[in-house]
Amino acid sequence: MKIIITFIAIALLNTALFAQNDTLSTTPNASVEIFDVVGVYRSHVDARGITRNYTSELKGKILNHDQSTGLLTFQGRDGKMYSFTSTQYEYFKYDKEFTTKIKKQKVLNPRKDAGIGFHVGLSGGILNIPTGFQQDENYVGGTTGGGDLPVCIKIGANKYLNKNSSAGLTAEYSLMGSNYTYFNIGARFQYLYNPNKNSTFYFPAELKFSHYQADYYVYQYNDTTYTDNGKTWPTDFNAEVTLNAVELNMGQGVSFALKNKRSLSLEFMLLKQFILSQNLKIPVSVAPKTDFNLYGAKLSLFMNF
Repeated sequence: MKIIITFIAIALLNTALFAQNDTLSTTPNASVEIFDVVGVYRSHVDARGITRNYTSELKGKILNHDQSTGLLTFQGRDGKMYSFTSTQYEYFKYDKEFTTKIKKQKVLNPRKDAGIGFHVGLSGGILNIPTGFQQDENYVGGTTGGGDLPVCIKIGANKYLNKNSSAGLTAEYSLMGSNYTYFNIGARFQYLYNPNKNSTFYFPAELKFSHYQADYYVYQYNDTTYTDNGKTWPTDFNAEVTLNAVELNMGQGVSFALKNKRSLSLEFMLLKQFILSQNLKIPVSVAPKTDFNLYGAKLSLFMNF
């Protein structure tokens, strides 16, 4: 099972990396412009009232330079004409090169916004399970709280309502639970904040039927057990707990648009279950008094097709 999980994770990561490498255009990263320049003397008064001199470089074209008088006729980039005497400029230069860096432009990968879509990936969660156990004349002790860390495969299908929204079905099934079972299935809605970006946040919400079963909850029965080596009190029983519930998941996700209208989703969701039924299998006729609850959080990574 670990091999399957590792394979899915590597496949998702490789697809994302390959697609991201393909999103940058091959536009050159610099451009060169050539202008005549003249360094003109300037001055300004600073905040303390002190006059400070500096040289400002104008770009354009030198139309004429009189070597005998130093008079320089110059046309700026905006077409404005200048006439500088030799005392008004420090230097001039023909055909000076100016290099400007060009930012690489990201190619906008189109997102799927119509028809049927599918998703598959992994989710990891934290389940906090208070049992609500209460002592009575039959049970003097027991498990007051449980917890699990399910790693699930996540699959689903959806219908795109428009470029921002989609609705459909989704399901999760735990892969690594040796002494517990956890799965859910139900409806999913997703709202994309800005579909015109390669990476954008979105709001996910899921309402599902959930099933949880575990066999490691221990309760101490008010009874004495006799053995060849003596006796023990109280008697410990392992109970098999089964919870059926309506599960609500809500959170925040980020979607990365890839090529071929695919996308990679990473989302964090809080979960809360509303228990429909709870059942404890225990080797005596009287069950402990419990009132189970379940809440937690999930982190999911999945590919959308």
